[in-house]
Amino acid sequence: MSNSSRTTYVGTAPFLTAAGARTVLDAALAEAVRMGVPQCVAVVDSGGHLLAFGRVDGARVGSVSIAQTKAISAATRKRPTGDEGGGDPMITIRLALAADRVTGIAGGLPIVVDGVVVGGVGVSSGTSDQDLQCAQAGLAALAAGVDATSQ
Repeated sequence: MSNSSRTTYVGTAPFLTAAGARTVLDAALAEAVRMGVPQCVAVVDSGGHLLAFGRVDGARVGSVSIAQTKAISAATRKRPTGDEGGGDPMITIRLALAADRVTGIAGGLPIVVDGVVVGGVGVSSGTSDQDLQCAQAGLAALAAGVDATSQ
């Protein structure tokens, strides 16, 4: 295959590795422990496939699937879950009913590297603000690791 064909038909894109997913997971779980809020944390790739999951002792069992849904929604919809529906609760409910694994509950964030969504992180079992704080801690740890390796 010539280089021109390869350039036309095969792209190159960043992707979230298992090590990157683990970095996000570990930082989010550490933030949950630091806050004293038992949380469930899910990390998925850009297609919404689970790469890493963790649950702090005492986190609600029912939050396992919610964390996964938040991560999948953030990755596949390419936006924070709390922004889904533009703040209109009726639109958010309609989207959640119309599409599989979409939610408007805050706590899911897309993982973006070089302007490309490479995955999502979802956190559940605390308040929306607590969930979001843990997800943000995961993203910050990944960003610090990516920045350190590119120097």
